[in-house]
Amino acid sequence: DGTGSDPNRTGDNLDHFAKLTMENAKDIIACGFIPEKTFLFSDLDYVGRMYPNIVRIWKAITVNQVNGVFGFDASSNIGKVAFPAIQAAPSFGSSFPYVLNQTKENEAAEANDTAATLGCLIPCAIDQDPYFRLTRDIAHKLVPKHHPLLGKPSLIHSKFFPPLQGAQGKMSSSDANSAIFLTDTPEDIERKIKVHAFSGGRETKVLQKELGADLEMDVSYQWLRFFLEDDKELERIGKEYGSGSGEFWSTGKVKGKLVEVLKELVGEHQERRNGISEEIVREWMSERCIL
Repeated sequence: DGTGSDPNRTGDNLDHFAKLTMENAKDIIACGFIPEKTFLFSDLDYVGRMYPNIVRIWKAITVNQVNGVFGFDASSNIGKVAFPAIQAAPSFGSSFPYVLNQTKENEAAEANDTAATLGCLIPCAIDQDPYFRLTRDIAHKLVPKHHPLLGKPSLIHSKFFPPLQGAQGKMSSSDANSAIFLTDTPEDIERKIKVHAFSGGRETKVLQKELGADLEMDVSYQWLRFFLEDDKELERIGKEYGSGSGEFWSTGKVKGKLVEVLKELVGEHQERRNGISEEIVREWMSERCIL
């Protein structure tokens, strides 16, 4: 059925999503993280280490609190109600007793409380914020009294990345034209940008020359803000496109620049990713001290 599920089970696609986890890990590794300082994990494999903290979090948060924050009701499956604790558990260093400690596996974790007193910084999008606001409310119950931050994790909110259709659209794996995927070919990239990237340019050449583009609405320019490394060039493109003058006066010119940037970026990523096997992923997921 294409889901990778066990043929002896009914409605079980867990194996499929476990495989997607491995594929996502390859993309993360290809971004250039330092293996000696990076520990990747799948909840399916690592949840046992986090389970003591998960249980503590379950005890500290009521069903009413979870329902109030996430809008769950009696029709929600119990996995939804339980998951916030699993999402919260990695916020605490004690969930990684050997990864963030010099303690060896055959020694008592209490022998060194380095992990338990570490602070946590979480980069995430705003949609993940409710999980960690809830976590901050109960964090003091999971850490030693001398923890400098009382266990509260800190967050860095990343900006939302606009879909190709513009602010009113939504990136979706079910809509191949809503985003550029890391598996896209150079031809796919060029077609998607030229055909589907929402333009903030004016209806006619005369109006574009007179008024310039609406940079806030233009997807190609907004994407260049993320991907173009040269800040001076980005500034020049913004001034010229926004005023309808110079080399980048038109939507076509700006889209062309984005296509050039994305082809190089995606191509280099694909080249690095092609050298990453499942065995290499397992090495990155091996439990080891990264301090």
